[in-house]
Parts: sequence; C-alpha cells; structure tokens
Amino acid sequence: MRDTRVVVGYLTPIVSSMAVSLGFVRLVVSSGLVRSTPPTLGADAYGQAVWTLSLTLLGLVGVTILYWLITRGRDFELRVVLALVVAPTSAILVIIVSQTVLLMVAKAVSTLMASIVVLLSLYVAVFSVIFILSNAFGTHVRNFIFILYGALLGGFISLLMPTASLVVMLVAVAVYDLVMLNSGWFADLVNVLRRSGRRGARMSYVTESMEIGIGELIFYSFVPAHVEAYYGLEMLLVTVAMTGVGVLLNLWVLGRRGFVAGLPAPVLLGLSPLLLMFVVG
Repeated sequence: MRDTRVVVGYLTPIVSSMAVSLGFVRLVVSSGLVRSTPPTLGADAYGQAVWTLSLTLLGLVGVTILYWLITRGRDFELRVVLALVVAPTSAILVIIVSQTVLLMVAKAVSTLMASIVVLLSLYVAVFSVIFILSNAFGTHVRNFIFILYGALLGGFISLLMPTASLVVMLVAVAVYDLVMLNSGWFADLVNVLRRSGRRGARMSYVTESMEIGIGELIFYSFVPAHVEAYYGLEMLLVTVAMTGVGVLLNLWVLGRRGFVAGLPAPVLLGLSPLLLMFVVG
C-alpha cells in the first residue's frame, strides 16, 4: 500500500504539470502568438555563445542559491527570493494566457479587456507574494498552485528560448544536479528535509509519502513544451516517452534509496531525441 502511495504521489504532479504545460503551449501556438520555427538569438556565433552561457550560468546560480538556503534552514529568506521571482512572472503569465484566450475566442483585444487583464495580472502578482510569504494555505491548494505555476512557467520559457540555449542550460543543470547528488552538500540537504517538521514551508508539492520541488515541475515541462511548439507531433511523442522512462527510473531509484536527484534522468533522456535529430540531420 505504501509503495502504491509513493508511485501515485510521485507521478501525479509530474503527469499533471506536463499535461497543463502541453495544453498551454497548444493554446498559444493555435492563437498565432508564436511562429512555427524556434526563436533564434539573431547574433553572430560569439554573441550566441555568450548569451547561451549566460543563461546557463544564471540557471546554475539559481539552483545553488536554492540549495544553500534550504541546507541552512532559511525558510523565510527562501520564500522572499521565490516571491521576487514568482510575482512578476505570474503577472506576465496571466497577461499571456488572457490575451491568448481572447484572441482565440474574440479574435481581438479591446482597450477595456486589456485594462481588465492588466488589473488581473496585478492582483495575481500580489496574491502570489501573500501566498508564498504567509504560508497560510492548505496542502491541496498549495499543490494545485505549484502544478499550475510550474507547468505554465516551464511552457512559457520554453517558447522564448532558442533550442541551442535550452539544450545547453538543461544539460548543465541536470549534470550539476547529478554532481550534487554525490556531494556532502546534497547529504546535508536530505538531512534537513528529513528533520524538518514544516514541509509545507517549502516550495514543494507535498503528500504523506512524497515531496517534489517546484523546480522539478518547471524543468520537466521545458523539453516537451518546446518540442510540441516547434518540432511536431512525432518528435513530441518520442520526447514524452523518453521523459517518462526517466521519471520511472527516478521512481526506481527513489524506492531503493529513499531520495533521488530529480533532474538528470528525465531531462537528459527527454533531450535525447532532439539531440539525435540534430546529429543525424
């Protein structure tokens, strides 16, 4: 029975976030807000390399900060940092989703509707700050919001990033996560999470038997969403299948060790069809 709860608790947020992300991307693509080809950096090779490495470094710094705050037990500081990131991105996501829906339904966005969308985005931004800092919501509400936010943010970023930058950043973060798994810092992180009696204080999807960070939900959404938008249905099906293999591998390791570095297997396996296409093509 416990094994069943672990499997369901682990797969539910991952499958849900990927489904929401793919639905969001399909909505945006159908509205015509994005082109059918992936964005490019529009610069020379040197400029593209610098931009890609900058994005990668930013991702690694963000992951490092989260590791450090959690291992030091700085729950409030962690929530402040996340609130500074979540509030503006939530407002942007509301504007994007609202305009997409309006374009799909009404084929136009009036001045009045645009004003309402802006007010709604401000409301969501304020709510996000209160939600994160107060930690006053129930587990089910928190879990729902984490799935929704992780999926929408992952899908949104995947639409904006050039494929090369996305691949390099994800590979770097996944390898970094794998290295951290075998470090003393990761051991401290696991001990802190096990000792903490305030699981809901962190930005995680939480059940009685499982805890998945919102960062994992965001990163899991990157590759399938990007592939859906720019590389067609066949590539998407293979990508989702390989990501699923990585998730199941994580689940197997989780059953043996009790913890797992969540990013390496799903991200690297999910990227493999895209990388193979580039090599063969």
